[in-house]
Amino acid sequence: MSANKYAVLLTMSVLSAYLYLQIPALKHYYLQAFALASALYLLFQKRQRGRFSLVLPENNSANLALLSFAVLLLVGASGALSSVFFAVTFIYLFFLALSVPLFVALLITLEVMAFYFSMSIALQSSLALPMTAWSNLVAIPVVMMFYLFARAQYEKAYQNSLLMKAESRELLRARSDDEAVNEFVTSLINKRLPMLEFLLSFPAQNKTAIDSEIVVLKRDLNVLLRQIEQSQQSTTDSQSPLDTLVAEAEKEAHEKT
Repeated sequence: MSANKYAVLLTMSVLSAYLYLQIPALKHYYLQAFALASALYLLFQKRQRGRFSLVLPENNSANLALLSFAVLLLVGASGALSSVFFAVTFIYLFFLALSVPLFVALLITLEVMAFYFSMSIALQSSLALPMTAWSNLVAIPVVMMFYLFARAQYEKAYQNSLLMKAESRELLRARSDDEAVNEFVTSLINKRLPMLEFLLSFPAQNKTAIDSEIVVLKRDLNVLLRQIEQSQQSTTDSQSPLDTLVAEAEKEAHEKT
């Protein structure tokens, strides 16, 4: 689902909660509606991710619309900015910050503020709101900005960890090449050359053995060169750190589904 479509979906969930609470006959059963929406959210999460322990929705998951509807219904019907359940809003904002693109998170945050403000005004005999209601309203964007900052820091740390892993793989590959060269050179100096020197002392009598030893030496040298060329080719064809980050992130998202 594209970001624009996802923004429309979440906006519709906010609007649905607002319209639901405008109908007195339905507002009386807001707890039942909240329980039903929450149960459907957990059911879809279980079907999508396989177990209830993974409550956090996938990125751009339609399940978040159910959670949005349920939270706004519960808080809006029980007093909005003065609700005893207002703290649930911060849990919803946490899910929102981690699961949707930046502009969608900011848009829905503004819509949630407008939702709570309008519901609180409707519950007051006058247009004046108590100080606690204003403080709760101001806390919404502040908490969301904190969540988004934490998300950006996490993504930066995750990218750095992937870069370190890529550098470690390159270092291990280079070390493996060095070990192969050292092993070949050590074998050549300690075994092959002394053997050739001994055989060349009597070249006429040892012509067959000398030829065989040279063939083996060429074969081992060709194997070493092919190994180094393959290592260099894999390094040249390897993805950039950013491509590696995207590929591993897509792989992780695919495994979660």
